Amino acid sequence: MNPISEKLLQKASAIRLAFFDVDGTLLNSQGQILSPVREQIARIQTLGIKTAIASGRPLFAAQYLIDELKLTDAGMFHTGAYLYDPAQKAELAATTLVQADARQFLQKVESLALYCEVYTRQGFHLAEFAPITAVHARHLRVEPHITSLQQLIERESVFKFLIGVKPAEQGDIITQLELAFPHLIFARAYLTAHPEWQFASVISSEATKARAFEYLLAHHGCAAHEVIAFGDAESDMDFLHMAGVGVAMGNAGHNVQAVADWVTKPADEAGVAFALEALITDECR
Repeated sequence: MNPISEKLLQKASAIRLAFFDVDGTLLNSQGQILSPVREQIARIQTLGIKTAIASGRPLFAAQYLIDELKLTDAGMFHTGAYLYDPAQKAELAATTLVQADARQFLQKVESLALYCEVYTRQGFHLAEFAPITAVHARHLRVEPHITSLQQLIERESVFKFLIGVKPAEQGDIITQLELAFPHLIFARAYLTAHPEWQFASVISSEATKARAFEYLLAHHGCAAHEVIAFGDAESDMDFLHMAGVGVAMGNAGHNVQAVADWVTKPADEAGVAFALEALITDECR
């Protein structure tokens, strides 16, 4: 965590829209929303600042946060593949994987015996239950569907794959897959409570964060300098970089912190609340 400059406070005074990542940002390592986070989000909402989700999570696994924190402004889900307005219950944009790409990627993942989840409109699916599945299902608050993934992708559109590896045991397989599938987007993320795992959301090359950001700016009638974004993972880096004020969590990796304008406390110490209280003051509105 670094000092707050007068220049940063001046930039923060223009904020009209806040985007929040979920895991490791709004939620701590135990998957909880700490009371100070609730209080500070409610406070900035009374100041007229719009609040929205920008996460790799699907909508169905973020709805409870939207409801509890009243994050009813249009946001981003599935790492950019799905844009949705909760207040209007309106789908703004949906970008699914080309079926041939999904088929080829799944074949490769299965040949490597990697942990793999497939996300559709109906939920998340996997071929067989694994110990990490229970952890992920608990965080998402959604139970998975156990099914044949090959059959699934033939009958339903896929928003994203989520693959998981243990680098200490399996090496840097995610980078190898990125090289093998350059036309797909790989967004890396971690579970704070299970640092031995590395995950990557794999989405269509058409579902870029830049496109999602620009679309949401137009939808909200905001300019980039009027946005504050919070995140902790590599998948959040684009929003942190493009926003007028990008805030990295104290539990974020060094590369994520490097693109941010400011680094707050970790999620386990209510870092979102600390940043909102420090940067968005009642006096400057």
